Amino acid sequence: MQYNQPSWGGEQASPPPPKPFTLVQHNCLGSWDVFLSLFGSFTQLAHLPSIVALQDPPVYRGKLPSFNLYTVFSPPTTGGCKPRVAFYVYSSFLAAVSLLPRFFGRGDVMALDLFTPDGFFNPATTGFTIINSYSTKGRSNNTRSVPPDLIFPSRPLPTLTLGDLNIHHPTADPLRTFKEDEIATSSPYFDRATDLGFSLLNTPGVFTRFSMSLIGRPGVLDLAFACPLLAPYFTEWSDPLPSTGSDHIPILLLFLAPLFRPPPPTPNWALTDWALLESSLKATSITPPPPPYYALPGHLVQHQPGQSCVPIRSTHPDEKGDLSIQAVVVRALVNA
Repeated sequence: MQYNQPSWGGEQASPPPPKPFTLVQHNCLGSWDVFLSLFGSFTQLAHLPSIVALQDPPVYRGKLPSFNLYTVFSPPTTGGCKPRVAFYVYSSFLAAVSLLPRFFGRGDVMALDLFTPDGFFNPATTGFTIINSYSTKGRSNNTRSVPPDLIFPSRPLPTLTLGDLNIHHPTADPLRTFKEDEIATSSPYFDRATDLGFSLLNTPGVFTRFSMSLIGRPGVLDLAFACPLLAPYFTEWSDPLPSTGSDHIPILLLFLAPLFRPPPPTPNWALTDWALLESSLKATSITPPPPPYYALPGHLVQHQPGQSCVPIRSTHPDEKGDLSIQAVVVRALVNA
């Protein structure tokens, strides 16, 4: 069967460029105002973020706020402990992947495992993992609540580790004067990341937190790391969004466009040569009244392989509407 090439708004128009994979990370300080300010600022971006990774999100009676077009994933509320991290996934992105949230029996770290049949960034890797953590002070000044081996796993999949780790290290903040206990606290995390080949995605020296007091120093606490399988597809770390009222800045991570499978082509009724189909349509017997969107049995339409009068174009999300009887017949003819 012969088909025309897909059209995108006209025969001479080229396909639209694929959208990059974008992710925003931010510490909300548990504030609803910060949350709303963050999501409201997305209008300044070229594309809505595919995923928003939050630390210290606002929680009310064990529930996180919802936002139009996004689905929220967070650790379950157990033992009276509220979630300290959350993911918000854009609806169109969610429809293009298989998603599995993973929890670790705690509220300060979680992961998303994403899968696509044709590979996420290349055909060889069909999976992609994002780990989100909010690490706070541990039992001593030299420890943090989330251990390094939990957020830097040794896995054969592209892995992105991010969050507010509350550590200071010369790799992320080279101009800072460090205390011995700061180095002792942060070294296990950066050593673990180095041993596994993780790369720091932050622009060194760009502060991510500004103290609200006059005596506090700014620092680089919000970090992002990419494993060797993911690093080649990273393109940009930036802070283009305005302040949300938090003492942390919103951070935008940009990656190459995923290799999502395009939608299957559908008949382009506007370009169909109805004159060539007239004899077949007149000879077609239709049992009245057919249900909406009823696909006629193949034996009602005689169709020879290799013969087609119906051009094909790609599916567009804005094309909706009921099919006429004439269109139903042609669809049956094409699919016979």
